[in-house]
Amino acid sequence: DAMRAVEIAPETQKHPFAVMLLLGCKAAPIVAYATCELFNENFVHNFVGVVILLAGDFWITKNIGGRLLVGLRYWNEIDEAGESRWRFESRDEDGMKRVDKHESRLFWTTLYVAVLVWVVFFIGTLAAFHLNYALLSGTGLILASSNLYGYYACSKDQQA
Repeated sequence: DAMRAVEIAPETQKHPFAVMLLLGCKAAPIVAYATCELFNENFVHNFVGVVILLAGDFWITKNIGGRLLVGLRYWNEIDEAGESRWRFESRDEDGMKRVDKHESRLFWTTLYVAVLVWVVFFIGTLAAFHLNYALLSGTGLILASSNLYGYYACSKDQQA
């Protein structure tokens, strides 16, 4: 009867509030953009409202969702020479084992889906020659793509 060492996987941490916040903040600018003309025909009001929601989504995704749901964090800083540098952080190995795989999958799915939705909106507005709304959907696309790029690069950096 030789004793065998059994490795016990650490319990994952769940963050239901962060998940709901992420989903709500991803959906809010998309729904607002898709329906804004139904409620208000003033482009300036629509633009400002959607951009505020986009900024909130960007910040929540970057500073709360990524840190809690996938254990990753990134930022960009300007060094003394004026060069822009991306910085990446991830939890240590034990911390990464605590990331819930379902929350992680949901996080990555929302990043990719948001980019796809903003691409569709952007192409649609260009095709319809609604250049004002192309600017707005382009803003959504840039912010969603920036978060996707930051986290993708961060995850690759973490794997290296």
